[in-house]
Amino acid sequence: MTMKFNRLILLCSILIIGLTACSSGGNSEQTNVDENESPENAAASEELSDELLIFNWSEYMPQEILDNFEEEFGVEIVYSTFSSNQEMLAKLQAGTVAYDLVVPSDFFVNQLKEEGMLQEIDFSNIPNYENIADEWKGLPFDPDEKYSVPYMYGYDGIAFNSEKIDEAPTSWEDLWNPEYKGQVITMEEPKENFNMLLQSLGYDPNDPTEEQLQEAGEKLKELVPNLLAFKSTPEPEFASGEAWIGYAYSGAAAVAWKENKNIEFVLPEEGGIRWTDNMVIPANAQNKYTAEVFIDYLLRPEVSKKLSEAYPYGNPNEAAVELLDDELKESPGMNIPSEQIEKADWGKPLDPDKTQMMNRYFQESKVD
Repeated sequence: MTMKFNRLILLCSILIIGLTACSSGGNSEQTNVDENESPENAAASEELSDELLIFNWSEYMPQEILDNFEEEFGVEIVYSTFSSNQEMLAKLQAGTVAYDLVVPSDFFVNQLKEEGMLQEIDFSNIPNYENIADEWKGLPFDPDEKYSVPYMYGYDGIAFNSEKIDEAPTSWEDLWNPEYKGQVITMEEPKENFNMLLQSLGYDPNDPTEEQLQEAGEKLKELVPNLLAFKSTPEPEFASGEAWIGYAYSGAAAVAWKENKNIEFVLPEEGGIRWTDNMVIPANAQNKYTAEVFIDYLLRPEVSKKLSEAYPYGNPNEAAVELLDDELKESPGMNIPSEQIEKADWGKPLDPDKTQMMNRYFQESKVD
């Protein structure tokens, strides 16, 4: 009895040693897992999520692109829109919704980065980034190409109807022409208007003094009697002929041009403003990998081509531009002479005190 018991103990010991060795050997094979990340989390980070929350400008993404992504990848897209960078910023700062992908304009990328509200993008998940033209990489607000991917680009300048206006405008001052009373459009956002106003006065739109801001506010009061509307999406007014001239986005002019071939766009002799809208991933995004897969999908030439066909802003995806038909390449949003572009400024935010002052002058000008 004792001998049988001793044999049983020996067998159990051998079995325990063997199981321990197998367990130890299994752990030693996890060589690709970050030492600070569990194997389960590492695997999950490379899996598509069930949904993707996108926050973009209104009228800026064809539904077809969203539908095709959902069908191909099995991911439901929850798509929300904003009408200004300030609205976008306020929503992100509130943190009530953890958006996975957001499309801010250039200098807001830098602001979000400085406030710790963005996370770095893993470009190994975005091989189609190579389709972005070199001139749209390493831009001033993200010189190391860590936080953003260009979406579309454009310019703030003068849109006009060549059927209503005999000579093409050359200066911001043309907006004050009394012959255009009631037919002029300008944008809704204070900073964009003050970019134009300060340039028209010969000042730096990104570094004005308090006195220059006040002078710009007075100049806006002089423009108000000429205005049809403050509107950043004036495509219907230009397409219908109701608006003759205005301070507008190049892309807005191009969308109106699709319906009315008399619509043209120029950058004024004072310079105008250049900008890009960019895809970023917020710091609190829950589905980072899926957002990167969506970015890569959007950068496919045949997909990005659909984006330009629906909304013909400037497209930084040179492989997609090559696929566009010649007429669209000549649209107001894409066919701007290089000598005009070279004089355009990049817009930058003002410090908080000057921003508050600018906003006050803007509101005062609108009600006077």
